[in-house]
Amino acid sequence: MTVDGIDPSKEGTDWTADEVAVLVGSYFLMLAEERAGREYNKSDYRRGVIAAIGRKPGSIERKLQNVSAVLDEIGVPWIQGYKPLPHYQDALVAVVEQHLLRHAELFTIGAGPLRVRDESDILVAPPAFLNSEPEDRPAAIRRLVGKFDPAARDARNRDLGRAGEEFVVGFERRRLEKAGRADLAKDVRWISDLDGDGYGYDIRSYDADSGEPRLLEIKTTCGNERTPFWMTRRECDVAAEQGGIYRVRRVFHFRNQVKMFDIAPPLESGLRLAPATFMATPR
Repeated sequence: MTVDGIDPSKEGTDWTADEVAVLVGSYFLMLAEERAGREYNKSDYRRGVIAAIGRKPGSIERKLQNVSAVLDEIGVPWIQGYKPLPHYQDALVAVVEQHLLRHAELFTIGAGPLRVRDESDILVAPPAFLNSEPEDRPAAIRRLVGKFDPAARDARNRDLGRAGEEFVVGFERRRLEKAGRADLAKDVRWISDLDGDGYGYDIRSYDADSGEPRLLEIKTTCGNERTPFWMTRRECDVAAEQGGIYRVRRVFHFRNQVKMFDIAPPLESGLRLAPATFMATPR
């Protein structure tokens, strides 16, 4: 017997493949509305899922957060209000993959971060687990990450890279001005935009207390803080040469309440560096 469309007999049981398909389909419909900037009602969609599968609202909410967690692993912006919740079924990963294959437009971004509520808490400490091995994730998500490769996609996405750099330039100027160093704020320079690539860093900023320069190499992702990224040989060399003033600025969740942290040389102390490509020269 159902009450308000909810089937009590399903309490505590595993979700079926059909139920997962209904929920993920509803999630991607909402995601399309959000990405298009159209207003929609999450409650209406939730009621539709309840009517279709008979699960409780709390169970549905958690499963929607699971979908966000899968998207977060591969650097796809998730629905605002459904904060990623880990520990999801492999079956959920497979259904999300099917939708991603049909909607390549989800891998693009607009200009600038989606929301910045309070800049005072954007710059955070690097996560303690940043240098940990990625093999602790389930096999299904490792396969999905390997297939969609967020690090390679971020590296190719010039719009994302430029938007992240532009955001950091503005942030640094505002940070210095708030610290009473308008003299330094006006000297913040977007090197990669004004002077070109090849310097091994993107932005020259300053420490508000000492006035010492900070050479910032910006690495931006829509994924989470553990999303891998590429470093060039030039960037690694400059990091070693200018260790005292060089920083890798990792910008993450760019379209979901953006945050960022700095990594100071030696890079090996905060990053697990592994060769990804090789220069081949004929003998």
